[in-house]
Amino acid sequence: MKVNNEIQSDDLDVNSSKKPPKLHMKMPATKLSKTDSTTKWTIITFTTFALVILAILVIFIVYKSVPALHEFGFFKFIFGAEWAPGRTGDKAASYGVLRIITSTLMMLVIALLFAIPLTIFSSLFISEYLSPKVKKFVIVVIQLLAGIPSVVFGLFALDQIGPIFVKMGAATNGNMMTASFTLAFMALPTMITLSVNAIEAVPLSYRYASLGLGITKEHTTFAIVLKSATPKIITAIITGMARIIGETMAVILIAGNSTKGLVTDDGFVGFIFSSIRTLAGTIGLEMLENYGSIHESALYTIGLILFFLVILINLLIIAITNKSRRQLRRLKSGKAHKKIRLKGPHYTFEPYKLKVLVQTSTDKRTKKTIESFVLKFFMMSSTAIIIAFTTWIILGVMFKGVAGFEIGAFVQIEGQRSGIFATVLVTLLLVVNTLMFALPLSLIVAVYLAEYAHQDSKFAKIIRFAINVLSSTPSIVFGVFGLSFFIVLMKIPMSVFAASLTMTIVILPPLITSFEDACTSVPDNYREAAYGMGLNKTKVIFKVVLPNAMQGIVTGTILATARIIGEAAPVYLTLGTSVRMPTEGFFSSGATLTTQIYMMAAEGSNPAVIGVAYQVALVTLVLVLGLNAFSGYVAKRLNPAYKKVGFKTYWATKYNIMVKHNYKQDFVFLGKSIKNFWMKFINVFSIKRWKIIIANAKTRRAVIKNIIGEAKKNDSKTTKKLDQ
Repeated sequence: MKVNNEIQSDDLDVNSSKKPPKLHMKMPATKLSKTDSTTKWTIITFTTFALVILAILVIFIVYKSVPALHEFGFFKFIFGAEWAPGRTGDKAASYGVLRIITSTLMMLVIALLFAIPLTIFSSLFISEYLSPKVKKFVIVVIQLLAGIPSVVFGLFALDQIGPIFVKMGAATNGNMMTASFTLAFMALPTMITLSVNAIEAVPLSYRYASLGLGITKEHTTFAIVLKSATPKIITAIITGMARIIGETMAVILIAGNSTKGLVTDDGFVGFIFSSIRTLAGTIGLEMLENYGSIHESALYTIGLILFFLVILINLLIIAITNKSRRQLRRLKSGKAHKKIRLKGPHYTFEPYKLKVLVQTSTDKRTKKTIESFVLKFFMMSSTAIIIAFTTWIILGVMFKGVAGFEIGAFVQIEGQRSGIFATVLVTLLLVVNTLMFALPLSLIVAVYLAEYAHQDSKFAKIIRFAINVLSSTPSIVFGVFGLSFFIVLMKIPMSVFAASLTMTIVILPPLITSFEDACTSVPDNYREAAYGMGLNKTKVIFKVVLPNAMQGIVTGTILATARIIGEAAPVYLTLGTSVRMPTEGFFSSGATLTTQIYMMAAEGSNPAVIGVAYQVALVTLVLVLGLNAFSGYVAKRLNPAYKKVGFKTYWATKYNIMVKHNYKQDFVFLGKSIKNFWMKFINVFSIKRWKIIIANAKTRRAVIKNIIGEAKKNDSKTTKKLDQ
């Protein structure tokens, strides 16, 4: 939870009529010095500059969309059934996106059918059942899945997942089921991470109260914990929806890209294996080869539709969050309690009859046992599926990359001017140049939001909402903006420089959020102590806040670096696709690792080309996963609680854990666990047990029938007395 320097209304008596005084501990009570004033206005200036850049992006997309909307009209564009740009002869060009929108939404629905059950079951299992060590391992696996670039997903799905669906009846590897299945696993890391955080935020008292009433662990998990965390889990799912809708390069590779829409005249199999095109995929396919200004404007209009979809998703998240907060406040204030009115007859249980009911009900465990077994099975299976898929894709890429490994491909790829080494250099230049622009801007905006902006002001809320919207905006939208604004309008050639300007806008919103979280996580008493020693605001920021937030800043920077390496859509539109050495420095054009994977995967099913693509994918995977692992290492080392361990001590500890561990006890425990499970399983089919259950059921029914009969007699006697 972020530390706020103002008294929170949630912590006060809601029935109090007086408004609490606002205490600003971040700002000293004295007048700002000249240095503080200069620092403040410098930060505000750069923050305004960053916001202007983001505003220009939105305004530019709207401006470029006007010609198409003016030519065809909004409703004709949205509800037109045919997308056929650049027609010649008797037939005019047609720009209708209804089929594309329908295909995108159907792909989203199928992806959510895979993703939602896996998210719910695995999140509950991770949070409620796993030990800390196993939980840490599973979280690391999910982080590995999150770090895999989208084009690597696309290459793997085209080569491994697509053929499975072909055997099930699909015409080609690229179809709606391949795209939906792959996108479900691409969205899972985000959905699971947010869901686990939501489940862990449920108070332990809820669990203890339920278990204390004799409710089973599984029923408590689903009826109490899941219900309490549902609003935040819904928010996590909606966030995953934005990832599914906005994915571009992977979808181009595996969706089929037909503009005819869903196949409805070939049965269910033909429908689910339809070749489709999505909104984001249409932009990626046609932006570089458009047929003129109207076609280009129509593609910008599709980007505008995606942008409005993202705004709608974020507004929905805010609405759900505010509703859950209002419900929590009502519970705290006691206004949510309602009078319970009992309907129907009221039965009086005599002591001996109540005792019989309790005694016969204690043996009624079969239903609970089966329910617990089924729920636990689904939770374990969902977690196992996610781990298995992650292992499958990582080991598959590594095996294919090593099997087709060629030293010569690093020097020159067949049909290209250079090799993999050139794509690595271009990628590194892109990372360096992007970070040069993005780090100062994002850090300044984060400092403004954390140290100067009032947390409850409308201006700060608008800024954060805009940042959240742009964080979830599809990267292809930034790509078309970079192509038109930096390359066409500003006359910057396709180069590392143009691509880095575009990637700066891509990573700016998540970097701002990450850096702001790092700054607000610094305890307020650090600032108070600094002010008490006579430091001014500027020195507090540079000598107290930023050094103590360095762990989060470094971690966010490393993760942003991995994001730059893994992005393909904006780079594809602004850097080029030719593999060549960056002899012109930052003004060199070329291909990065991810764009080269995309180009080679899109060429077809040539085994030699696919082999080199896997080799490039292996290099990309090693870089991205290595950076993710390095971010965890840096975060651990920068933690104030970290204790440095010597080389000899470290390996001595590892030796004791691995060699001197009591493995015999592990096997004994495993044997006992298997024996207990087997005894429970056999007990379910015990004839003696079932005889007892049936006898108890008969006894319960007889007692309940007796009680109801007596209650009806008493009711009839009461009615007769009232009539008399």
